[in-house]
Amino acid sequence: MTTYAFPSITPNRSSWELVTNTRRFTSPLTNATQTVARKGTLWRVDLSFNNLDGADRADLQAFLTKLNGQEHRFTLHDHAYTRRGTGGGTPLIDGASQTGSSVTIDGATASVTNWLRAGDYLSFNNQLFMTTADCNSDGSGDVTVTLSPPIRSAPADDAAVDIDAPVSGVFMLATDPSWSNRPGAFSSFQMTCIEDVLA
Repeated sequence: MTTYAFPSITPNRSSWELVTNTRRFTSPLTNATQTVARKGTLWRVDLSFNNLDGADRADLQAFLTKLNGQEHRFTLHDHAYTRRGTGGGTPLIDGASQTGSSVTIDGATASVTNWLRAGDYLSFNNQLFMTTADCNSDGSGDVTVTLSPPIRSAPADDAAVDIDAPVSGVFMLATDPSWSNRPGAFSSFQMTCIEDVLA
């Protein structure tokens, strides 16, 4: 299995969905409902490319063919994303064995208000996250970021943290690739991608 970079072709439309692994249990006697969140939350993305021609058409066809269905993986980012936070520094994971819905980072530019803002992306350990609250760095460049989905696999101490757009995660195709052709050598592509929870 190889991980490739997605071609630098902007889709006409992209639809992002956070697919949770939450389950609901309802009592048949009282209708009381309990919920439980389990590991395995992932991103799902639908991409549409309309009327591509020339090099873009050929490059996307070749890329999808190279993936060989679900054999290989690729890095993918939200093409509509612009970071709102100030960012800065060389952020690294501050301490091993971190799991859950927050992470402590060091190496950020010190004393920055809104280092990241709610809705900003970050990635580490091949997983793509979204911040769920604004966060500030302290005088030492440390910052605690609340994020979603929860961390699937604890990163190593000093692992690199990517906050610079485009921030990418590791994805795979959910179905075999296909495209439709029009006279004049135009092709339209629809694809569904899911994050690889084992990456």
